[in-house]
Amino acid sequence: MEDGFSLPRLSPRELECLTWVSLGKSSTDIGSILDISPRTVDAYLEKACSKLSVRTRIEAVVMAVQMEIIERP
Repeated sequence: MEDGFSLPRLSPRELECLTWVSLGKSSTDIGSILDISPRTVDAYLEKACSKLSVRTRIEAVVMAVQMEIIERP
């Protein structure tokens, strides 16, 4: 990009987990929906937080919506 800013590259699973968080789902709920363990969901969300330079899953959702990486719920 011209301003030197680039969007973080989130994996499809990281995006999927963030989208479900934006809809109010817990790690347990998301794990059931995606047929993965809640701990795996947490790991995807931790990676997403790191890539977005935030500390919490809610901050990650807000940042992803602001960056138009995921749609506003």
